[in-house]
Amino acid sequence: MRRARCRSGVTRLAGATAALVLAASLLAACSSARTDIGTTNESCYLALPTAAKAVGGHAHLDGVRKYSLGAMKTIAPRLYGRLADHVPKGKSVCLAAYTGHFTHDSVSKPLGRPVGTFAVAVVTIPGDDLLGTLVLRKLPVRFQDLF
Repeated sequence: MRRARCRSGVTRLAGATAALVLAASLLAACSSARTDIGTTNESCYLALPTAAKAVGGHAHLDGVRKYSLGAMKTIAPRLYGRLADHVPKGKSVCLAAYTGHFTHDSVSKPLGRPVGTFAVAVVTIPGDDLLGTLVLRKLPVRFQDLF
């Protein structure tokens, strides 16, 4: 009879220890610092203050996209033509799209249409340099659902 009690006590102790180890590891995982948000656009979030300043305070952020200079040639050839000489080797660009009412006078380094409902700030990364702000009637790429 004593042996059965001893075994059940050992089993309980092992189960309790396993539960404590599991709980501790779950708590550690929840509280650890996270620097990766799981998107390829994550480094562009560092460019958001520069982009927001370029479009002023009257805009709503739609999203951000990161592109290499080569990809820009494919998706926006005219923009590529204007910016190719201004992007140093090894740097990418972040496009931050905003919704609002924009004019060339209301944005920094204006490009594109004189008036539009969208503005796309083009910022280099690393470096955080504003290359220009496109004023558009419609967005050339999808920015929504990127957060």
